[in-house]
Amino acid sequence: MRKLNLLIIASIISILSFAQERKKIEIINADFTYINNDLHPEYWRLIGNVNIFHNQTNMICDSAYYYSKEEKIQAFNNITIYNNKGLNITGKILNYDGEKGLAVISGNVICKNNESILESQKTTFNIKDNYISYNSKSKIKNKEQEISSIKGKYYIDENIYKFNDSVTLISSSHSIETDNLRYDENKKISSLLGPSNIYFKNKKVYCEKGYIYNNKDQAEFFNNTKILTEEYEITADSIFFNNNTKCVTARNNVTLTDSVNNLILEGNSAEYYENEEILTVSKQPLLKLISDKDTLFMSSRKFINFSRDGKKYLSSYTNVKFLDNNIKGRCDSLVYEISDSLIFMYNKPIVWFDEYQVSSDSIKIYYYNKLINKIHLSSNPIIISKEDSSEFNQIKGYEMIGHFIDNKLDNLDVNGNGQSIYFLKDKKEIIGMNYIESSKISLHFRANKIKNINYEIIPFSVTTPINEVIDKDKYLKMFKWRIEEKPIDKKDLFTLE
Repeated sequence: MRKLNLLIIASIISILSFAQERKKIEIINADFTYINNDLHPEYWRLIGNVNIFHNQTNMICDSAYYYSKEEKIQAFNNITIYNNKGLNITGKILNYDGEKGLAVISGNVICKNNESILESQKTTFNIKDNYISYNSKSKIKNKEQEISSIKGKYYIDENIYKFNDSVTLISSSHSIETDNLRYDENKKISSLLGPSNIYFKNKKVYCEKGYIYNNKDQAEFFNNTKILTEEYEITADSIFFNNNTKCVTARNNVTLTDSVNNLILEGNSAEYYENEEILTVSKQPLLKLISDKDTLFMSSRKFINFSRDGKKYLSSYTNVKFLDNNIKGRCDSLVYEISDSLIFMYNKPIVWFDEYQVSSDSIKIYYYNKLINKIHLSSNPIIISKEDSSEFNQIKGYEMIGHFIDNKLDNLDVNGNGQSIYFLKDKKEIIGMNYIESSKISLHFRANKIKNINYEIIPFSVTTPINEVIDKDKYLKMFKWRIEEKPIDKKDLFTLE
């Protein structure tokens, strides 16, 4: 008998505990309550200022059906749902399942919580797990931005939104199109978790992962990142924006493509300063000047792209090297005036045309239509070609101007203080050295070799048999053979010091 009593008591305690866990829906108020076991035995009709309480949540409406056996509510007109955590939801129709803790609100739904307002035609409020979800076109607005999507969830305790399917974010500084966005309202962080397009005032960014920090006015983008403007396209492994400093930073596998000027600039680090409109590219940067017939490759420690007085420039320094199929060159610093297609070489500039080494204190290259049209050498220019292991043909003067056809040197004029040394051959044997002085010398080239030399002013000329030539007389002033500095192929642009 004692055992039976204990079992009964235990059963009663279990039932009471279960009943406490499954608290019934409370009807706090209804102006009128209609119970008709003949017409509608499954529900009560509640009319006027209906207030229902369940799971720490108040539900207010004009009228409702209360299904007491199933713990369900159907409510109509002027729906308001609120709790003690600041959540407030309004709509036209409510279907509430008390056992599952699910409230489905439809008809011009507005959900207010903290700083944000959710507008939808239908939402589901999971009261037990404390989140709101929707599966139709909806939008969330706050002071900073407006976000719309077809699917979404709002986790109330964490203040985190998850948006899916046709997501659009619009703010004062940018807009976003994606299919997967997470927004942390506390930290003010938008997380892009799939292919996304971000639109700024004058550029578009593509990425497949990214973070936008609204409270810091910063952003970072990863995975197949790309910046598109009217003038150029930049791709990189990662891109960082700092709207406070107006600086854009790109890292690793950076490529800038300027389709207007047919140039490509590559590197592993780039920074763009928007206010100054200055772009720098470093860490093994490589410039490609593309034409239909050839591509000129150039390397240096750093490239800087900037504008001044309405013209665009690209400067590079230090240890500048370049080459294409017909010309190789190097210098310490270089400026490419993009607008006027001019290349200025400074600080020990030197170029090679096949067998000819050309150097000067400064060199200007006219680079029209991505082809070399003219070269201007001023201050101590000298041309050197190697005749054999110890003899070098040389021409120097005050100024030299060379003209090109199809990127090949056609003629070269030496103006002022012209001097030349040429070694004379009988068949393959050198028999003498010819020294000439003239203030005006013209050289004509064919098949990359000097075809003839014209001295427009009567020259002073001396020919000496080779066995009588003194070593010091074999070289003009400023002579220096720099063949070991010549880049031969693209790998030399990064390995040759």
